[in-house]
Amino acid sequence: MAGRCRVSEFFSGGAGTPRAVIELRDVWVELDGRLVLEGITFSVDEGTFLGVIGPNGAGKTTLMKVILGLVRPARGEVRVLGLQPGELRHELHHIGYMPQQVLFDPIFPVSVYDVVMMGRACCIGPLRFPTRKDREAVRESIRAVGLEGLERRPIGELSGGQQKRAFLARSLCLETRILLLDEPTAGLDAEAQESFLALLNRLKRERGLTVIFVSHDVSVLARFADSLVCINRTMHLHGSPQEVLGSERLEEAYRCEFDFLLGEGAPRRGW
Repeated sequence: MAGRCRVSEFFSGGAGTPRAVIELRDVWVELDGRLVLEGITFSVDEGTFLGVIGPNGAGKTTLMKVILGLVRPARGEVRVLGLQPGELRHELHHIGYMPQQVLFDPIFPVSVYDVVMMGRACCIGPLRFPTRKDREAVRESIRAVGLEGLERRPIGELSGGQQKRAFLARSLCLETRILLLDEPTAGLDAEAQESFLALLNRLKRERGLTVIFVSHDVSVLARFADSLVCINRTMHLHGSPQEVLGSERLEEAYRCEFDFLLGEGAPRRGW
């Protein structure tokens, strides 16, 4: 119960004073004898939107797993809500996670409501039935992402954008304070990506969420994020979107992938 007490104290901090809810200090990660992350240091203040960018194989997904406590660094320190990730076992309901791909059988008759209810699993507990509080939390999350009226629709019948919203609702239906999203808009067209990010930005403001969003779409993400981190094993840049997109080091991080990822007509140096 010590972890729970400390987390409650963290959220009861003084109003108006930015607090770092996530901190990484000189984090190094090795997987199968290969160095994946090297000397990563940055912090994320409560209520901010951080975009994480970088080329394929840069270590972005590993970074998310480090924050979640699924991967332990070879060295360095990670703090989430003032605690090491392993100490948050009783308070993981403060953290929502949306992976890059959610595998499901599109013909299996599971409804939007059922998918979102899965997000309450850690609150319900094993061999127990959802309570009224659980059902209300699910309905509220569905409403928040704009899927009200589709609760009983099979998830496989939804459009790609609607499915992403349903999985976002699943990540939100806890007492979520931190939301981690690993390329959640992959596979969506430009309009659907824009709509998803606009929805996420609104939810961030309304709920005071701290958002970490991994994406390859630099130009779209830059319009919504408060700050960007660019990694390619090491951390190349961390700053405002203007600072990151205006830096020559961005091209260095992406190398030959830079023009392809940024897209024709997107802002470059001097944006």
